[in-house]
Amino acid sequence: MRKYCKAYYARQVKQFSGWSDEMHESARELDDNDIVYLWDDFSLVRSPVTSTADQVLFDRVTPQWQQFCTDVLQFTIPEDLRYALE
Repeated sequence: MRKYCKAYYARQVKQFSGWSDEMHESARELDDNDIVYLWDDFSLVRSPVTSTADQVLFDRVTPQWQQFCTDVLQFTIPEDLRYALE
């Protein structure tokens, strides 16, 4: 179950080297200034509240994607929230 997400500009996640190879078709329509949401399971969606398949932009979680998210995007669950979620 996903518990936490963080918003990013599409231009930030498009920096991932595997972006064009592994993205869903709906991600091709993203403008660089669109807001996307990265969940704690490392899936990327258009909306944090709608969980339909057409909202998923990227869900091929690989070690490279996880490393990009943590190293480049600095994605992490804030410590105080991580504690509350446990």
